[in-house]
Amino acid sequence: MEFTRQRKQKEQPVTNSCDFEDEILVKTKHSLIRKIIAIVLTVIFWLYTIVIVWFFLSAMLNINDQYIAIVKIAFNVTNSDIRQLIFLSFLLLILLTALLFIWRTYNKQRFGSLTRRKTPPHTTMKDWLALDLMEESDIQQLQENKVTVFHTNPVKELKK
Repeated sequence: MEFTRQRKQKEQPVTNSCDFEDEILVKTKHSLIRKIIAIVLTVIFWLYTIVIVWFFLSAMLNINDQYIAIVKIAFNVTNSDIRQLIFLSFLLLILLTALLFIWRTYNKQRFGSLTRRKTPPHTTMKDWLALDLMEESDIQQLQENKVTVFHTNPVKELKK
């Protein structure tokens, strides 16, 4: 498996080791119960999604099987009701899209000629030091290195 990298980098950022837990940036330990709950909820929501998609698809294709018929009876709807809902939703989508396009055109004509604010200048070392939140060496270390590890928090407490 190949990875992309910047031109100046000599080696890949991720090694080809088999132990992928070493490659994860944020490591958390989850209990078995939490993992089981997550898997069960994921399966339930995927099944719900499949039922909803089949509910609308069966109405569009006029398919009446016994399982989705139970859902349609429970909601007291027919295929024509569902098709009508989809058609009205599509019309509403077209209407709102046209409205947004008209609004965009109006805003361009009304406000397009105004002068915009300029981008702020780059923050200098003097600006960072004026905040008095970190030492100059820590700021330089953060700016120069791609990865910086602090064993203690370098940010000073705010003065009250």
